[in-house]
Amino acid sequence: MGHIRVLVGKPGLDGHDRGARVIAAALRDAGMEVVYTGLRASVPAIAAAAVQEDVDVIGLSILSGAHESICRRLHEELKARGVAIPVIVGGIIPQHDALKLKALGVAAVFGPESALSAVVEAVRALAEGKPLPLSDAAKPVPVGIAATRLDHTAICVKDLDAAVALIAELLGQPVAHREFVPAQKVDAAFFDFPNGASLELIAPRGNAGLDKFLEKRGESLHHLALRVNDLDELLKRLDARGVPLIDKVSRPGARGHKVAFLHPKAFGGTLLELVEAHEA
Repeated sequence: MGHIRVLVGKPGLDGHDRGARVIAAALRDAGMEVVYTGLRASVPAIAAAAVQEDVDVIGLSILSGAHESICRRLHEELKARGVAIPVIVGGIIPQHDALKLKALGVAAVFGPESALSAVVEAVRALAEGKPLPLSDAAKPVPVGIAATRLDHTAICVKDLDAAVALIAELLGQPVAHREFVPAQKVDAAFFDFPNGASLELIAPRGNAGLDKFLEKRGESLHHLALRVNDLDELLKRLDARGVPLIDKVSRPGARGHKVAFLHPKAFGGTLLELVEAHEA
């Protein structure tokens, strides 16, 4: 057969097409001809273009959350035109929704963690009428935060030295680590425990938000922190799902770790910090 022809469509209302362009570039690099329909293409327009361009495979990039309705409409549009073109879908798609898409006839579903090579080989197999390679089978896309453990609990205090002395006497152990964190404008002290979690004490040094917190609530629990992997990729997934974020990209935290905060609305009113550890 000649060059494999692939239509890459970006239906829905979200305006982010970086992922679709990356996939299109990978397919072109693999020697395939790619037709890109652009942002916010309608489902009928995608179906019509697929028929007109005589493509072998349709690839959809969907971040809007409307993957099920879009795939159902595309199936109906292709059926009405009397064609059966394999469809693959990429995006932020929970595993239970991926199963629904398979039931609608979608050949493969890929998440943000999927390798470009897996997408390319899946397209090649579908275009050539071959079974999908086992390695290309859709893997479960992480739906939640998938924390590995509790990293620390943080208490906001006015006088760090006094708080450290009090906690050290109460716990019967010395403070494990102290530092000033410029990115957060706080002095921080950590008491570490055998299970890997820590108690953090934070005192503002030029942090107006924490000054207001102390004025309103006094010295009290400020936030919980969860240890995670691949923090920036996780933030992209959470942002795409509409999870309220204070930080959409990670920033430097204590102990050389990367950190980011979710808005309290995302966690039932509690401020949640995500921590990707810096392994020394």
